[in-house]
Amino acid sequence: MEFKKPETFGEILILQQYLDKNIHSSRERTLEDITMSFIAECVEFNEETKFSHKTWKTKEYDKAKELEELTDIFFFFAQMVNYCDTNLDEFTKIAYLIDLDFNEWNKKYIVEGHIPVLYLIEAVSKNHLLTVSDSLIEICQKLGYTKQDILESYWNKWQKNMTRIGKEWN
Repeated sequence: MEFKKPETFGEILILQQYLDKNIHSSRERTLEDITMSFIAECVEFNEETKFSHKTWKTKEYDKAKELEELTDIFFFFAQMVNYCDTNLDEFTKIAYLIDLDFNEWNKKYIVEGHIPVLYLIEAVSKNHLLTVSDSLIEICQKLGYTKQDILESYWNKWQKNMTRIGKEWN
């Protein structure tokens, strides 16, 4: 099967589904597992931003590392959206709305000097996927990332992750 760089969030969902089906887990992955992974990535991402909660540490800011961690959040977000496909009607509606939101990349309400990571964690813990989508786009825009930045970064990381299967991963 041949894949290409995604141009939409819907195409990210297809790539994520393929990746997830090829990873051999020791047990079936649950929504709770995905949510915990998402939250862990949110904390890792926060630590790479200029707004890190670790105010006692001085660490040189690395925009590439920040984007990598943000992209990891998108991996788990896509995994979460795909997990919801057990209820096909709901999945189709949610996936469509998220794809529309992502693809239009409309300007979000941005509060100066604030990245809503805690709000993102709260929304994902309540499984409010449309709010998660909105918050992710707001964070991207706040930090100056474009939709193309996310698509490119996702594609590069997806290709790397595919090579990890059977080596670093089961």
